Amino acid sequence: MNTSYKAITENYAQYLQTLGFATSTCYDYPRFAAEFLEYAEQRAICQIDHITTKTVWGYFSYLERAKGKRTQQTFSSSHLNRNFGAIDKFLEFLHQIGVSSAPLPTCYTVEHTRKKSLRVLTRQEIQSLYNAVPLTFSEMAFAKREERQMAVKLMLNLCYGCGLRRFEVINLKVGDVDFDRKIIHVRQGKNYKDRFVPMSQKVCEDVKMFVYQYHRCFNKRKEYLYPFDINALAQALKMLIEQSDDERLKEKKPTLHTLRHSIATHLLQNGMNIEHIARFLGHSTLESTQIYTHIINEQGNELL
Repeated sequence: MNTSYKAITENYAQYLQTLGFATSTCYDYPRFAAEFLEYAEQRAICQIDHITTKTVWGYFSYLERAKGKRTQQTFSSSHLNRNFGAIDKFLEFLHQIGVSSAPLPTCYTVEHTRKKSLRVLTRQEIQSLYNAVPLTFSEMAFAKREERQMAVKLMLNLCYGCGLRRFEVINLKVGDVDFDRKIIHVRQGKNYKDRFVPMSQKVCEDVKMFVYQYHRCFNKRKEYLYPFDINALAQALKMLIEQSDDERLKEKKPTLHTLRHSIATHLLQNGMNIEHIARFLGHSTLESTQIYTHIINEQGNELL
């Protein structure tokens, strides 16, 4: 791979780290981007501004036919979609650094069994997570315990109550929350799009309490709403699951993204228009949101 491509790949890795992505993502995504650039270079595309939409789709098509060196099998849908996501994020990065000729992110995923395997929590299971908040950090003194518990509850309110992606939570600044209008301004969400996310009255009250009573207790990331890094988000959810007495919840092993899927499904069950849910989640197309109608149709009463 030429020197220019190597430098861009290294800068991409730093970009992901700055945004607070998980360690695994900061490792995998630059590697996938490097493989994409090697593919381009093999086709005499040796400058970043010569990469076109045709190049991207050609690479995606190549990946869908390719076989792993070790397994000699075609790649799984999850591996392909993670690879596609890495390239989309790379294209977003190129626009961020001023490569205006770069193709736009594709938002492409291959068809697979996602709607069957997608984990969604019931309202009762969500309530079990909220109920577990007071059980966390029991070994700490009350004052310290209370502020840490409120940070855990903040995670729930942002990831479930507002349906934010984890990197959106990490990048959210205190000034992006408008308590008078009960909205959160998500800046540079997926596909570097801004959006406004409404807060329920209860979520708004909880977030406001955290800002005015507890936020000052944390010394790091003072301008950001969530006081810890992205790994702490996942750890907070894991802690709640362990403290819960809901065995079915533990069996589901929910992730931060499960909370986002859950609020979308619950809003749809409550009768919210799917176009409104798409805007709430920041989806670029309705196809991404339609998956929740499939979940309700297939799982039905299990979600009640």
